[in-house]
Amino acid sequence: MRDRPFIEVMVDGQPVAGVFYSRLVSATLSDATGQDADTCELTLDDAGNTLAAPREGAKLLVRFGYRDVGAWVMGLYTVERIAFEGGPQGETMTVSGRSADMRSDLKEPLSEHFDNETVGGVIQQLAARHGLQAQVSPELASEPLPYIARMDQSTLDFGTRIADRFGGLFSVKGGKMVLVKRGSGSASGKALPALTIDRSQVSDWQIEGDPRPRYGATSAKWYDRKTGKVEIEKAETGQTGPDRRLRHVLSSREEAKKAASAEGERLSRATGSGSITLAGLPEAQAEANVVLTGFRAEINGRWRAASVEHRFDTTYTTTIELEAPEGGKKD
Repeated sequence: MRDRPFIEVMVDGQPVAGVFYSRLVSATLSDATGQDADTCELTLDDAGNTLAAPREGAKLLVRFGYRDVGAWVMGLYTVERIAFEGGPQGETMTVSGRSADMRSDLKEPLSEHFDNETVGGVIQQLAARHGLQAQVSPELASEPLPYIARMDQSTLDFGTRIADRFGGLFSVKGGKMVLVKRGSGSASGKALPALTIDRSQVSDWQIEGDPRPRYGATSAKWYDRKTGKVEIEKAETGQTGPDRRLRHVLSSREEAKKAASAEGERLSRATGSGSITLAGLPEAQAEANVVLTGFRAEINGRWRAASVEHRFDTTYTTTIELEAPEGGKKD
């Protein structure tokens, strides 16, 4: 049934004119994780220079779908750049946008500290300051933060730092500041169903083990106020290799345990990577689990979508960048 793909575009809430689709050369959408902005690039045939260019700052809503199946909202983007090119092959207009929530105030550096807080409490304060809603996974919201400081850090960097400490994923999308447990769902906070993809569906693929050193354990330091000593908490990674020690001294044993475990999970994702390209799959989103079947044994099993690119030109294709999940690739 998925043999008639289509694209729909709205600019500032209004459908584009029909000539847009006849002039569309390609549409490329990239879905990223964390604070990396989702991007949109629309290239159009600008012969005769009769196309109206959208204004910078305009909002683009893009849907992809199939005529006999339905449409999926791929994202809301803010137009950041419009480029015009010409040559022997003709003239083109390229409209580039980024996810609408990555505002400049989220990137401004600030110094402050929080005492006797929780992860959920800090994220709620940050979200309110920027006029956003806060959405924090229940398993992370109550995690204690006895003390944490930011020194000339943007809200995006500070939120990511908190997420990394607890094995989470921080993002700002859909008018929300989101912190979810890595692997538990999408950046919107909603659980993503696993995608099962067979070799017969894939046109091209490339998979490899990561050559970087593997660590057998990770450790984090914490300051024991009762004894006045710096103690160490350790977490096994399930791999073989040397220990990896985090630099910062944390304020409690529990916080050090969480940080060591989160770093071990991060390192485990470096045990394999690759990409697959197949016919357009609008359901594919970054952070989804991807189960590959029908390949050789070293490839089959569970992976994670590190990023997803959807491209609509003469046809519709999806490329999924893969990484190993926590604990390494699973069969």
